[in-house]
Amino acid sequence: MCLCGRIALCGLAVGLATALSVFAADDPASLLKPVVPTGTQARVRVAVEGGAPRTMQFKAQVPHGKTKAEMVSVSVAIDTQGGKSYVAAKTVEAWGYEVPKNKEFVLPELLVPAAQIAPAKKGRDVLVRITNVKLYVTEPPAEAKNNIFNCNMSLCAADLYKGAEKTMEPRLAFADHFLELTVPATGLKRLDTDDTPLPNVTADATPTLVPSAAPTIRRQGNPVFAYVTVNGQESYKLGNGTAVPLHVSVGSINNWDTGVILSIGLARGCKVEMDERGTAGMATGAESSSIMIPGKIKELRLGLSTGSDLRVQKDLVLKDIAVVVDRNVSEGFVSLGPKFIETYFKNGVYACGTDGVWKLNGRCDPELLFDIKTRPKKP
Repeated sequence: MCLCGRIALCGLAVGLATALSVFAADDPASLLKPVVPTGTQARVRVAVEGGAPRTMQFKAQVPHGKTKAEMVSVSVAIDTQGGKSYVAAKTVEAWGYEVPKNKEFVLPELLVPAAQIAPAKKGRDVLVRITNVKLYVTEPPAEAKNNIFNCNMSLCAADLYKGAEKTMEPRLAFADHFLELTVPATGLKRLDTDDTPLPNVTADATPTLVPSAAPTIRRQGNPVFAYVTVNGQESYKLGNGTAVPLHVSVGSINNWDTGVILSIGLARGCKVEMDERGTAGMATGAESSSIMIPGKIKELRLGLSTGSDLRVQKDLVLKDIAVVVDRNVSEGFVSLGPKFIETYFKNGVYACGTDGVWKLNGRCDPELLFDIKTRPKKP
């Protein structure tokens, strides 16, 4: 009896070990290889909050303007596009500073709590120093209550990375909620603790999902997707006959449930269905409010590199997707926000490599991937 019991237990252990090894073998790898800093560089990870219905944001501190030793806790909205970083006039005053007449306030220092992940150290908690942050002071609409995108301030890509994307190799993980980047170790303030949240990299284990990356190109200084069509159009024409290419980009401050915002100029030019008498709500920006109206894109195509080695060209093709249209903006744009990424790019990470090219990485449903030979022919 005892011998049989031992054999049974032994068999159970072997079977369990085999099952675990099979599970481990099938466990998907991370979408992106870890970045290994060199020299005096350090790789840090900042915990990020938000995603629809909140904007993507992180916690930080700013020095009080009058009592220099005092630090003020702030929330910072992450704007993945270039342009301007914003703060409300009353917020500047609450921080103990005067609002400049030209409305361009230079914040001397922004301290961002982070965890150093490489080289690994005991007492990994650090503060990342971002100095001389140029903020455009605005008087936001009354609905904003002196907030900027539901935060105390916003920080655009230009001011966050200061043109050093190739060396910083930033990654904004929408599913795992972190911002990761490489910075000079000499610029870090060490806290000698391990209390700062350290979000982990996860992987969706759905076996059918296909690793994919949507590359971007630069247009007017901002990264926009290299190939995209709205209702079969890569561009649309203005009233004077000028052809305007579609400007479609990742929008981390887009917190709409549809995940897709577009301007009325582009919507009309690409024949997007919309109810111009209806309303989907109000959008409060840094400088103005807009009335949003409901709409529907019959077909949205996004060019991808797919497969385990990302060498197969496919198009992500989405049919009859709900969108909201900004009725007050004629300039053509489409913003793909966290809800879009969460839906169509599992484990979504917006990352820039040493080549300076931003890509939206994720795992996509193969049923939505089509051969590029099916692309609409150019007129």
